[in-house]
Amino acid sequence: MSAVAAGGSALAGAVATDAWQSARTGVTGLFGRAGQRRADLAEVWTDQTAAEIAAAPAEQQVEVRQRLARVWQQRLADLVEEHPELGEEVRVWAADLRQRLPASESKWVNTFIATDNATQYNAPGGSITVTNHPGERPAS
Repeated sequence: MSAVAAGGSALAGAVATDAWQSARTGVTGLFGRAGQRRADLAEVWTDQTAAEIAAAPAEQQVEVRQRLARVWQQRLADLVEEHPELGEEVRVWAADLRQRLPASESKWVNTFIATDNATQYNAPGGSITVTNHPGERPAS
């Protein structure tokens, strides 16, 4: 889901910007729709994300943001998998957040979209090895 990818990237990009409080409140609210425990976890996770990015040396900031973007993408994907009715809310939140990001923070945000039963492999800032056997589909 492209909203999950965009949301995770935008959230990591929002740290230390004017968009951060809105991003934090929004993602906490999304997780809160799945229960108070999830909202509480999201608050802890957002605080940890901000602290980890702030503590990273300047030369490692992009790497740290990219790694944390992937973490948030997985968290959002898990949320939407468990609660598919939240998919549209995640999409709206991610689109709004991306609009709020300063240009300097949105330049590294990656969005990958695969459609029509396509298989897509992405490794922004990293590497990936793929062995593909035509005709075989990975188990869902």
